[in-house]
Amino acid sequence: MLLSRMVNVGKRPGNVNPDKILIVKWDELGDLVTATHIFSMLRERFPAAYIELITKPQNVPLVKYDTNLDCISSKIEDWKGRYDLHIELRGTWKSFFRTFRYMPGYRLDRGWIRFLQRGNQPHETVTNYRIVAPVLGNMPVHKPYISISETDDIRISKFLKDVDTDKFIVYHTGARKALRRWPSAHFAALADYAYQIFQLKSIFVGTPDEIPQIEAITQQMQTPALIAAEKMSLTELAALISKAHAFVGNESGPLQIADAMNIRSLSFFGPGVKDVFYPQHTQSAVIHKVLACNPCDQVHCRYPENPCINRITLDEAKNALGLMLRNL
Repeated sequence: MLLSRMVNVGKRPGNVNPDKILIVKWDELGDLVTATHIFSMLRERFPAAYIELITKPQNVPLVKYDTNLDCISSKIEDWKGRYDLHIELRGTWKSFFRTFRYMPGYRLDRGWIRFLQRGNQPHETVTNYRIVAPVLGNMPVHKPYISISETDDIRISKFLKDVDTDKFIVYHTGARKALRRWPSAHFAALADYAYQIFQLKSIFVGTPDEIPQIEAITQQMQTPALIAAEKMSLTELAALISKAHAFVGNESGPLQIADAMNIRSLSFFGPGVKDVFYPQHTQSAVIHKVLACNPCDQVHCRYPENPCINRITLDEAKNALGLMLRNL
């Protein structure tokens, strides 16, 4: 916050007309998805500007087809030179000190907005917008999005044809923290329910290290299930989700991808902050048992024998999914 004030002293955001823009979003996958609308808004506001994004290496494939970005870097050290506008959507100490080395013309930061919102944190897409709002002027707020290639679309269409699946739900049963994961047995029973009542097949997605967990779920199921957790890029995942009837999963990056692809979802939230990362699709459903200890560090649970994510019952999930699917 103080660094931005030092950089911006005597300057007005309305006068910022940058030739070069640097965005730092060193964050997790889902967090990056909730910031993608910022790229298109900056491009619309500054159509001739060079826009570079620095993000974590694992996130780069998600935005590689985004035409609003001229360059995507995966190391803070790639920041070499002065930018007219530096936007710190989520930085590190490395990017902090690099600001001193390559003093930008103007700087916007997340810290100041979070300070203003203390005690009343809105949805993450709103926070990201508020960070850049001072230089955008009066323009419509865009929605998060993910650009996929024609090759992605063709490959996923062929995959679905090969497995003879055109009516399906995508399930993501993993999450970065164990306290975010709804019980595996519940996922198996819910997927069976969706097939038996609505004839919707199950496609499970995830990272390669999540395959054992997914296999444990599919082995409990009585209905057909496919596992698509290997050799699938993030944009291919987005293409697959975009063709689904619905998405079901825990609070995670794939959930945010589903929302960005405008796919209705049923999501299970555990220790996460209420509202901040809820899907924005009007027909999506969220089940979240918000206890007095929410939010927590997502590692040390006050009720280890009955954590909040486990308090979401199978019947609640069936009712929510059934209601959503009947409205298709």
